[in-house]
Amino acid sequence: MEAKVKDRIASWSERWNTGNTGWHVAGVNHCLMEYGEALLPSGSRRRVFIPLCGKTVDLKWFYDGGHEVVGVEAVEKCVLEFFAENSLKYVTETLTWAKVFRTECNRLKIYCCDLMDVELEALGKFDAVWDRGSLVAIYEEDRKKYAALMKSLLTPDFKYLLSTLVYTPTESFNGPPRNVPTELVEELYGDVCKVEVLGSQEDEGRAKKWNLKFFTEYIYLLTPKTQ
Repeated sequence: MEAKVKDRIASWSERWNTGNTGWHVAGVNHCLMEYGEALLPSGSRRRVFIPLCGKTVDLKWFYDGGHEVVGVEAVEKCVLEFFAENSLKYVTETLTWAKVFRTECNRLKIYCCDLMDVELEALGKFDAVWDRGSLVAIYEEDRKKYAALMKSLLTPDFKYLLSTLVYTPTESFNGPPRNVPTELVEELYGDVCKVEVLGSQEDEGRAKKWNLKFFTEYIYLLTPKTQ
């Protein structure tokens, strides 16, 4: 398993180094623009977690909104590019398990490390999670561990915005991004979360690119499950 983890990180690092980053978008994610209010109640200041954040400008969108933002990313190159491209000054700190990049005001941090190796106490708890491209990127065998990790980081009144992709895998394409149907979301999170589908959108372009019958993005809001 350790060898597979190292291989995974090396694989993503190579994709960043060669510019093979089709998942990265230059602007704020469209789902966040459309459904961000569901994640961030009006007038509130939230502590937001973005797993496998890359160099997404969504980090700065939350930061500019006055929130405290924490990301985790294994590839240092894109962390450095995020701060440079957004003209944000930063300081660094080296921990035993991660290298931390943070703004001088300490309101935006990115931990450079393997997500599965984070120290939960160091990260703390989060009011909000924005998961776009994280659950669909990890290995299938890591999903239960991933979901357990994410659920352990939530405050009692959390809101969790999750974007997944649904398609029928083929021999020529089975991800990443990987197929994550609603039933799997329920299986992974339904023990502690109410799972609500906010919307869906067909992506005919990527369906055609990968010769798939359909390719659908789903957006979910996860909230505390009432007994």
